Formats: sequence, structure tokens, C-alpha cells
Amino acid sequence: MQPFHRNMFDLIESIEDCLARHRILPCLTLLYSGIDVVASLDRQSGESSKASFVRWAERYLLTSRKLPCAAIDLYAARCGVVHTFTAASTLSGKRQVRLVGYAWGTAEAEKLAAAATLLQRNDCVIHVRDLIDAFRNGVTAYLEDVEMDSTRRQKFESNVGLWFTQLDREPVDRLLDMAKSSTKQ
Repeated sequence: MQPFHRNMFDLIESIEDCLARHRILPCLTLLYSGIDVVASLDRQSGESSKASFVRWAERYLLTSRKLPCAAIDLYAARCGVVHTFTAASTLSGKRQVRLVGYAWGTAEAEKLAAAATLLQRNDCVIHVRDLIDAFRNGVTAYLEDVEMDSTRRQKFESNVGLWFTQLDREPVDRLLDMAKSSTKQ
């Protein structure tokens, strides 16, 4: 659990930092990547990353009434933001999803949605703060579910065990020194 908590803390702090500095695209990129990463921890055998993202979003993100989007809308938004820094994706190009627009800061998602309607657009509009809060709450609910299910916990621990961790330089130096001294003998 240590790598998970450390990396999630760092990720969420970085998301919050980007939002505070009005760096909305990097904020969204980190946020959607975070959703992707956590969803991957619960991926079923043979399941695509798209399917696991949608399943995780339905179960853990969309419990918030503040997100008026479908999970597939969020997946397409993730594709657009992460791959092209736009709202457009293959799914939106095929008109299989609604585009997602974002309000942030003191802007109101409802007003942006009303403006989109006036322009005869069918966009899903969310406030970035609401998406961040839904992610935080979703991660918490996910961890609670994992704790209650030994099979999911074992899978979680196995997957998190592959994550990068931070390692101070001193243990590496000691290991190399020990190896060097044992070869001299």
C-alpha cells in the first residue's frame, strides 16, 4: 500500500497545484491519467483499458450528481485531453459521445452549459473542481471496496507492487559498496 499512497498523494497534490496555478490542461491531463491508473489496478483479465476506465468511472466517479456525463463521455474526454489537448476524440468524431467542456475557478458549469445550449451544442459541462473531488472520493470508495474483498486486494497489491517507488540514493550506494567490497575479497 505504501507506493500507492505515496504516488496518489503526489498525484493529487500535483493536480491541485496545477488547478491553483490555472494550468487547466496539465491539471486535466494528470487527473485523467490518475483515473486511468487507478482503473487499471482493477482491470479484468482480457479487458481493454477503455472498458476498465468506463467501468471504474461508472462505479466510482459518477456517484457524484455534479458530473452530468456518462462514463464513456469522460473516457472520450480523457482521450482528447491526454492525446491532443483538445475536447475531440475518435468517439466524439463519430458522434458516439458528447464533448466535455470545463468550468473552473469561479465560473459556473451551469452557465457554460446554458451557453452551449444557446449555441445548439449538446456538450456535457462539468466543473474541474467537481471532477477532482469525484476522483478523490472515488479513490477512497475504491480502496474501501478492495479492503473488503480479499481477491481484489491481492490483485491490487500485485499491481501496485509494479509501480515506481522513490528510493533514496544512500541504500543504492550501500548496496554497490557492499558488492564492491565482496568482489575484492
